[in-house]
Amino acid sequence: MSEDLKFGSFNPEVDYRRRAGAYAVIFDEQGRFASVKARKGFFLPGGGIEAGESLEETLIREVREECAHEVIVGRFLGSAIQYHSESNGSRHWEFHCSYFAAEFGTRLDGQPEHELIWLELSEADQLKFDIHRWAINQVSTATVRERLETQ
Repeated sequence: MSEDLKFGSFNPEVDYRRRAGAYAVIFDEQGRFASVKARKGFFLPGGGIEAGESLEETLIREVREECAHEVIVGRFLGSAIQYHSESNGSRHWEFHCSYFAAEFGTRLDGQPEHELIWLELSEADQLKFDIHRWAINQVSTATVRERLETQ
């Protein structure tokens, strides 16, 4: 993945609010991927970086909050940009998304902020953002290639 890769439509006439975030790409034994169901749709676990946080620290905090799980952060998969405008045109976002392969660790006490939903690869179109769908596709394609090369 590359920061040069961009999703969504850029409009030079609007001011975009830049938001950097880190997201986990987590697969289970059945080949399904983890998503969180929020008020505005399905997303990969993760979210925005707070002041002073590294990408890894952000991912750990966000997965704890959203899923009530520890997370084991694996290899960095890359990053890209998603342009998004709210449906009412009130806000315009430039999301700088970084992705990590990861796995869930220990379940934590307390309620998660969002419902954890395991989706099949064929259901990736349910993810709200093109960039998340692309990340899932890149990882699943790379995994298939790796398996074929080791056979």
